[in-house]
Amino acid sequence: MSRRQGARTSTDAMEIAILSGVVGVLVTVHFFLPEALRSQFLFTYGEPTVVSAWTAAILHDSVSHLASSVTWYAIVMASAYALSMTWTRRRPFWFAVVGCLVLAPPMTKLVDYWLLKVQWNLVADATTARGFSGVVSAFGGLLHVSLARTATAKYGYAAGVATTGTIVLGALSALAFTSAILSPSVAVVLCAIVASAIGIWIIRNRPKIPTWRAWAWSQRDGLLPIVVGCVVVVVLLSQLFQVQLDETGRFVSVIAHGTGFATGMIVTVSVFLTEYLGHRSTKKPGNRLGTSTE
Repeated sequence: MSRRQGARTSTDAMEIAILSGVVGVLVTVHFFLPEALRSQFLFTYGEPTVVSAWTAAILHDSVSHLASSVTWYAIVMASAYALSMTWTRRRPFWFAVVGCLVLAPPMTKLVDYWLLKVQWNLVADATTARGFSGVVSAFGGLLHVSLARTATAKYGYAAGVATTGTIVLGALSALAFTSAILSPSVAVVLCAIVASAIGIWIIRNRPKIPTWRAWAWSQRDGLLPIVVGCVVVVVLLSQLFQVQLDETGRFVSVIAHGTGFATGMIVTVSVFLTEYLGHRSTKKPGNRLGTSTE
């Protein structure tokens, strides 16, 4: 193994350890945080604070609640990290991760509080909120934008649009079957549209299919993370927007989940846009600053 390969392996191990550390924090807090501190860390709608908006994100009210957060965090972050391994510059991934961790907790609580308490008055002053699902939702938004960016960079603008459209249509179809947000009739219409579009596409492009199949096989290493990521986002969205009580009787807040997902998308788009503008500025005539090749 060369020195460069050894350094890359060491860096990968450190990065994976950092991402895994989040799970360690959640598990440690759940099992070992004293009850007195736990009550102070809760976000209470009657006495909201910025600090409790962050601290409540690491609290869970049951082992099943914790297991759900940890499982989805592991699935989403593993997919996002694998996707980032295909990038030439990986610094944007880490900026987006930190941005989601910092901004998602207060944003989800702020929107939740403003709508549920201030606007609609649906919750009592003593109602509390906790859980890491808002942050997981933000990482889902990060993954969604990362998929579009990767597909566009590797295969062109049309591939990026197709990736985004596939995720949106797949998520809507899944929600129509699994959630009360959309009626089953919508699912039937969506599936009919998808089936018709696929059928027409196959008929019109039948002579090209063998060539495309050979191309897809030759590009399998690059396509696999994108395909897996799309599936992860679709399934995640179908689980985040369930308008029903869970097994503990706690209402699953689709508002917090939606806010988290949107926050993750906005943060990641902002990071990619900043990277793009910075990269362009270093290429202007007369600019002697070199570009990094992370």
